[in-house]
Amino acid sequence: MTLQKQRELFKVATQDPTHPYSSAVRFGDLVWTSGQIGMNSQGGIPDEFSEQIDLAFDNLEAALKTTGANLSTVLKISAFVTDINRLEEFNEVYRRRVTMDGAPARTTVQIASFQENILVEIDAVAYVANSERGKQ
Repeated sequence: MTLQKQRELFKVATQDPTHPYSSAVRFGDLVWTSGQIGMNSQGGIPDEFSEQIDLAFDNLEAALKTTGANLSTVLKISAFVTDINRLEEFNEVYRRRVTMDGAPARTTVQIASFQENILVEIDAVAYVANSERGKQ
């Protein structure tokens, strides 16, 4: 079986079709997501950091769901923030959204800036549980 036949590419319905990447890639039972930002379904980005984090997790969850994975099957999260001094704010939302099934591995990095007023981007590596195989 070739790599192309084993690899499945997914796009969420709200993803701009002109973007040259997939929302998620599934290879066997493993899933990698593209970075998800705090943008709502109308393309708006709130000014509040915590609202952006929640929306980024909503978008991450949507990307995972297209593949049969979900936040409870996340193995690793990478978070990119524009202000590492706001890490406790990030952690408050993170604890509420992610750690109810145990805390996955995580990397959090401060970056210089994003486009517009984006303050956070989150991506993940997850797996598809046996009961979810074939449901997407």
